[in-house]
Amino acid sequence: MAKNLHRLLVLLLSAMLSSVAWAGSSSTLQLHILVLGGCNFKNWGDVTMDFGNLAGGDKSISTRVPVNCSTGSNFKVTLDNGLHANGTQRRLAQKNGAGRVPYSLIATPDSGTGSGRDFEINLTATVTQNDYQASPIGQYSDTVIMTIEP
Repeated sequence: MAKNLHRLLVLLLSAMLSSVAWAGSSSTLQLHILVLGGCNFKNWGDVTMDFGNLAGGDKSISTRVPVNCSTGSNFKVTLDNGLHANGTQRRLAQKNGAGRVPYSLIATPDSGTGSGRDFEINLTATVTQNDYQASPIGQYSDTVIMTIEP
């Protein structure tokens, strides 16, 4: 009986040591993230701005472009000079002709700091009667690339 008791104690002790050896353990998991600043045009493709028919007087047209910049991102909007510029003067080019009509194009705001919320960039294009009154009759167009950074 003492021999059986001894075996039982050894068996119980082994079982206890096994469960201690297989007891759970824990570890710390560290997570990191780097949030980068940036801006993007929201649901926006190519935009067409149409002066329509010009028959006298200066004419301005405008449109709005939805944008989002992450909180704290300093943004800058740039407009290139278009396909038909003369130096820095943007010009509309006559379709199938040599006519050119100077115009101005501005974006407001053209810089700022993002808030993480959507906002709009207003684009305004202007032609003056003095610039188009001597131009040949016809259709005119230009293509400008608008960029927002970062």
